[in-house]
Amino acid sequence: MRPWVVAVVIAAVLPGVAFGQTPSSPALPTGAMVLESRALPQSAHANRALVLWMLHPEKHPRFEEVFKPTPEMKGYSCCPDETLGSYYSGPTRVSLLDTVTNKIINTVKVTTPFGNKDVFYVPYMIHPCYYRVDPPLKDGEGQPVIIGLKDYNGDGNALAFAFFAAGDCNMLLIQLVGYSPKQDRVIQYPVSLKNWELDDNGTTTTGLWLDRVFLQKPIRPGVWQYTVPERFCNIPTYAVRYDPVQERFLGTVTWLRCDR
Repeated sequence: MRPWVVAVVIAAVLPGVAFGQTPSSPALPTGAMVLESRALPQSAHANRALVLWMLHPEKHPRFEEVFKPTPEMKGYSCCPDETLGSYYSGPTRVSLLDTVTNKIINTVKVTTPFGNKDVFYVPYMIHPCYYRVDPPLKDGEGQPVIIGLKDYNGDGNALAFAFFAAGDCNMLLIQLVGYSPKQDRVIQYPVSLKNWELDDNGTTTTGLWLDRVFLQKPIRPGVWQYTVPERFCNIPTYAVRYDPVQERFLGTVTWLRCDR
């Protein structure tokens, strides 16, 4: 990472900074671009904001003439495109900012679940689907709201937001990032999952991505049970719950073979 530089105090993080704006950046590395920022509710903590930024971002417009979509696709040619649209790529970070002192409290790194590179893909123009897109729209697309704070984990506090990554049409991975009042830090919510994989007797892995979980209706706040579409004749069923003490998700995935 490049040396930290003194930058202009954020003039207004209320309610958010649009994509690609840098004039009101906090103390970020040289080459960083603020993609979005959002103030936290006063009820959570005064003088706190979340800042989404990227180092040396590369811009990737989506050209329909390359994909040659059919009319039924409405301009989108593949399932990964539902989470990409036109996007920036590069080392991606989320920081918690003290808006009074203009100092970064802490920062987390967001990376793609596909591979080990320090890179993520953040859409800047996309149609409404997984990310919220507010009007006005042009040709069905608009600027997404990435830091759309919601009560994703069922703890009663709308202090988290989600990143989406579609590997294919059968996989939609979701990572949750949010503010922890207990720690006064921005955190990534770990997922500890016991994997009952076919003939295996179960192994537990911990990561940051989970398939489709927040698209499912919880059976009660903080508890999900769901089955996702089959993959190569294997059908995964998830049982997941949020542990507010550990600030992490715990669960199991059981794989069943389909009959063909």
